[in-house]
Amino acid sequence: MASDIISLKDVTFNYKGSNRRALDGISLNVKQGECVAILGPTGAGKSTLACVINGTVPRFMDGNLAGEVTVDGLVPAKVGTAQMASRVGLVFGDPDTQLFGMTVEEDVAFGPANLGLDYESIMERVDKSIADMRLAGLERRAPHRLSGGQKQATAIAGVYAMLPKIMVLDEPTSMLDPEGKARVFGIVRMLKEQLGVTVVLIEQEVDDIFGLADQVFVMRSGKFVLHGVPREVFGRVEELRQAGVRVPQIVEFGTLIGAAETPFSIEEAVSAVGRARDAGPGPSPSPTSAPTPTSTSTNEAAAQTAARATACLREACRIAQADPVVEAVDVEFTYPSGARALDGVNLAIDRGDLVAIVGQNGAGKTTLTRHFNGLLRPSSGDIRVLGRSAQGVHTIELCRHVGYVFQNPDEQLFCTSVQEELRFGPTNIGADPGATSQRVEEILADIGLTKYREVWPKYLTKGERQRLALASVVAMDPDVLIVDEPTTGLDWVESLQILDYLERLRSEHRKTIVIITHDMNIVSLYARRVVVMAGGRVVGDGTPREIFSQPDLMELACLRRPPIADLSQALWGEVLLTPADAAAKLLASRPTNSGVCSK
Repeated sequence: MASDIISLKDVTFNYKGSNRRALDGISLNVKQGECVAILGPTGAGKSTLACVINGTVPRFMDGNLAGEVTVDGLVPAKVGTAQMASRVGLVFGDPDTQLFGMTVEEDVAFGPANLGLDYESIMERVDKSIADMRLAGLERRAPHRLSGGQKQATAIAGVYAMLPKIMVLDEPTSMLDPEGKARVFGIVRMLKEQLGVTVVLIEQEVDDIFGLADQVFVMRSGKFVLHGVPREVFGRVEELRQAGVRVPQIVEFGTLIGAAETPFSIEEAVSAVGRARDAGPGPSPSPTSAPTPTSTSTNEAAAQTAARATACLREACRIAQADPVVEAVDVEFTYPSGARALDGVNLAIDRGDLVAIVGQNGAGKTTLTRHFNGLLRPSSGDIRVLGRSAQGVHTIELCRHVGYVFQNPDEQLFCTSVQEELRFGPTNIGADPGATSQRVEEILADIGLTKYREVWPKYLTKGERQRLALASVVAMDPDVLIVDEPTTGLDWVESLQILDYLERLRSEHRKTIVIITHDMNIVSLYARRVVVMAGGRVVGDGTPREIFSQPDLMELACLRRPPIADLSQALWGEVLLTPADAAAKLLASRPTNSGVCSK
């Protein structure tokens, strides 16, 4: 039996100047070669735990550490991070904190070079890491000129190239496109199964963890509140929700249909539905159930006819009611380095819409949207805002109409208090002081930051800073709000809070919302329209169901649709967007509930 390579016993830690315990009696045993997943909401203590394992806490982050910590036979707090670095590789959630090379290649080579390897071995590892993380062609690019996802891939590659005995990955996929996420999880599997590397994986992507982790720990308020093998933990649906963790879609579907055994994969869900069908007639459906279809073929034909009619009506209404607020006309853009980022983009976004722009890292999503408020100017083509060309219009003027929220909130928060952040934008564009004061109070209440009005923004949690960055732009009352990766680094509850707020702005104030995102679950729940980019061009445009129903397009843009879309395709040959949609279709299509709960 493998021995414990990581052992924590009754570990507590509170940061200097704080009485709150970031870790509160944590005990953890990880065997060599295991993959352990740590889940939980932001602020639960996950990152602090990661830093304790490699000795960064408390040697570089002051505070009071108590309890026993042993990693590969060493006590990290005593031997220091230099000695631990050869044993424990730590990938931080924010890649900017660990990228410092002049080029991507130099950054990836730094770790292996410090292990004392010869040049040939170093370059062999560098080349493999760059290839596996899809960074080929960017070897000479400066890290600060990369997209957020490319930066994260570079940070992972730098640690991966060192091949440490233990890898601690703190939300390594939060900025990656779906294919990039799948590649990272594939690498984690390879490290574990082929190289025997021990992996501690801090993640929010619950759908990918089930087949990867040997153990799952759920943290909340510095404590472990759930622990077990994946089937045990993910089967406790209500406890997961109470802990602020998203329930995997297939598990949620099984719960909604009242499956006798909780399914944990698409195959198990298909089998569960099949077993329910084979069970024969059960009690009569409740009065609220959908009417029984006359026949499968008739029902399918009617559904197809209705879908075509709905699509035609939707398109006709869109054309009739088209009121574009921003437009890109034959837009091309080349960076000073010579990298061509946009290649003839044509796109119109209508007033009151909620549009998700998706695509792989480096597809041109951020570059395009930064043209809409003048942060970038096209090399050729034109940008139109409210029907007028933006050519020659100052960025300050464009910002009155098009607000932009950066992917990293720390890039746009610089005032000494929360309320000053909210006042800065309106004041800068000459808004009425009285109206600004009233608006600031309303927004503080809307985003739940009233009690932090005098707090320095750097003291807020990541989720709170994300909300503040968004609110600081909303305070300027723009017609269009562009939010770049609004859920990066946030837990599921915080993600829903952000998107619910954006949806309220759209529905109640008729704001136009544009989000750039890699989270297909968010796309499924909130987007009314999806614009797909690849290679600096718009390659797809439609509703989420339309986009997810085009496998060739999904592959071209390196996208993966949510598991429930794959399940509904397998069951009925059509794409549905949420577990509730799929459960409703199953229950409505049954003449009786046949052992499947109809509530």
